[in-house]
This record gives sequence, C-alpha cells and structure tokens, in this order.
Amino acid sequence: MSKYALYIKLEARPEKRQELEIFLKQTLPTVKEEDETKTWYAFKAAENIYVIFDTFGSKLGRDAHLQGKAVEALHQVADDLLVRPPEFVPVDLLAQKVGLESEVLSDVDVKKYDLRFIDGL
Repeated sequence: MSKYALYIKLEARPEKRQELEIFLKQTLPTVKEEDETKTWYAFKAAENIYVIFDTFGSKLGRDAHLQGKAVEALHQVADDLLVRPPEFVPVDLLAQKVGLESEVLSDVDVKKYDLRFIDGL
C-alpha cells in the first residue's frame, strides 16, 4: 500500500520536447532499481507540460527517491531540456486503485472485501 507520492511538473523547451520524452523513457530502468518506489508514471499533460507521478510505501522511501539516481539525472538535464527547474510537490494519498485492489486511505478503519473478478462472469 502506498500512502505517499510525488508529483513532479516539467515544462519542456519547445524544441526539446522529444529529447525530454526520450529521457523520461530511459529513466524507467533506473527507477525500477528503487525498492521503495512502488509506482512510477511519466506522462505528457499538455503540449510542453510533462508530469512524473510516483508512489512510495513510506516518507523515507520518498525521501530516498528524491536523493536517488533518477532525480539526480533529471537535475543534470533540467537546464538544457526545461524552461524552468522541475516543480517537486510531495503529496499524501487519500485513495488508490491499483490492479484488482482498491483502497481508501484514512485514519479510520475501512473494511476491505477480498473480491476477485473472473473473466466471462
């Protein structure tokens, strides 16, 4: 279960969009090495706006990611590829659905039902 996330907004230089997309795709293997990074998404939100969204099992995992190789690599290319420095926004997740599991994260106990969906039914 991931309770913590990181939203990173990137504004690409118009002439560097393709290079940024390549960089983001090439970053995935580095992120896969991080045990505490539970999910990692890189996507295009608008013409020059890209977002990285990651989830973590703990604040320590999020902090480790911020000190890790992927973020270091992003800082190294930021001046060349981005209009301004990346905007890092730590967030706390309230609810999530990943695969067949969904969960609302709160301070109150939420009863989970162990339901499985079977194709054809």
